[in-house]
Amino acid sequence: MVEVKQSQTAAFLKTKILDTLAEYNVPIENIFSVTVDNGANMVAAVKKLRQELEQALLEKLDDGNEDFEKTTDEHEPERDISAELCVEFQERINLVRCAVHTLQLSILDVVNKSHESVKGLTELARKSKNMKYQTNFDHHNATHPQIWCQTRWGGIFEMVEAFKTQRTFFEQLAAQFPELDLTNHWKFIDDYYEAFKPLYICTKRMQAEHVSLPDFYMLWLRAISEVRKVTGNQFVPGLLTSLNTRLTTLRGSRAFKMALFLDPRFNYRGSKFFSPEEKMEIMVIYCSNNLTFHVC
Repeated sequence: MVEVKQSQTAAFLKTKILDTLAEYNVPIENIFSVTVDNGANMVAAVKKLRQELEQALLEKLDDGNEDFEKTTDEHEPERDISAELCVEFQERINLVRCAVHTLQLSILDVVNKSHESVKGLTELARKSKNMKYQTNFDHHNATHPQIWCQTRWGGIFEMVEAFKTQRTFFEQLAAQFPELDLTNHWKFIDDYYEAFKPLYICTKRMQAEHVSLPDFYMLWLRAISEVRKVTGNQFVPGLLTSLNTRLTTLRGSRAFKMALFLDPRFNYRGSKFFSPEEKMEIMVIYCSNNLTFHVC
């Protein structure tokens, strides 16, 4: 772990990563993947690392060009080997987007802080902490809805859940204090709770312990299945679209596909999970790294 206080630009992050590699004598060629939090600066930093790797490998290639030219037939058409290898270099450092962070983005694709009901409930949660309501909370042993923050995953759900599970209390409280009336928000509360609960559970499971990419993939698929069971909900169609779209993007990562390839839950004899082209691509990568496996 490296603590930094400077502005975390892509160039700065690239330099810190290279400094850390140098400290442990790890050549950049040994980097297979970099997991990022979807931030634009981190994505750009990985691109800069790829450029650094490309330059390092091309310099090594140039060192051997003289011998290569001596052994090449003078009539053989000239090949731009450097250009051919540039494409390969782009995949030498694989960018893997943080899976659980991507799950949160799927949620925010549908409902985020700018939603009118989220803003309204946040204001009511803040207002309910006023001392003039405390006697009512104490008498009914009720809890204040947590005021969510962007850095806390599941914060909006936890706030919504507090209102939903204590609905009777808040309706009684509103009868005495009309400024806390939730009549215009109960539909949102019920729909949000029902649609996003599977994703909240999925998030908590992934935070509980280290979760491998295949296990995460299974958790995500189960969450989609649970959301699909919810009917007549305003949020479900958009949520399913976002979940499937972002999962497809994650699965497109070479490192992600390689992790799934090694899991017999996805890659077994007769499985159609991978296309023949994907299997060939993955096997070539393993062979190039002198790894062995059984073909399914």
